[in-house]
Amino acid sequence: MDKKTGFIRFVYWYGAILDFLVFLDIILSLIFEFSLILPNISTDLSYKYQTGTGAFLMLGWTVLLIWADCKPIERKEILIITAIPVVLGIMFINIFYTAFWFLSIITFIFFITAYILARSINTS
Repeated sequence: MDKKTGFIRFVYWYGAILDFLVFLDIILSLIFEFSLILPNISTDLSYKYQTGTGAFLMLGWTVLLIWADCKPIERKEILIITAIPVVLGIMFINIFYTAFWFLSIITFIFFITAYILARSINTS
């Protein structure tokens, strides 16, 4: 495996692990009303519904990224779909509501870079 493909595979797993950790944090916040990411967890039913829905979307994206890693170049479009709108949207939410904005920016750069590398491998 060359360095480009290695980096692309790293990005898939980096995203999958982050998504899974967020999934776990959300599920734990729903069960125990405690979060490592957000200091003030609401007990409001609409909050729990929305965050619970988001948790399972994060779990689904975890599986999607692991699936894409099975054929990292052929499934490169998952990288750009993850970068825009998913990571970009999460980045804006993080800028306004959490202290994790820098992690979102790094993640966005990783996914865009991996997509560009995957395209270069596919066309050469």
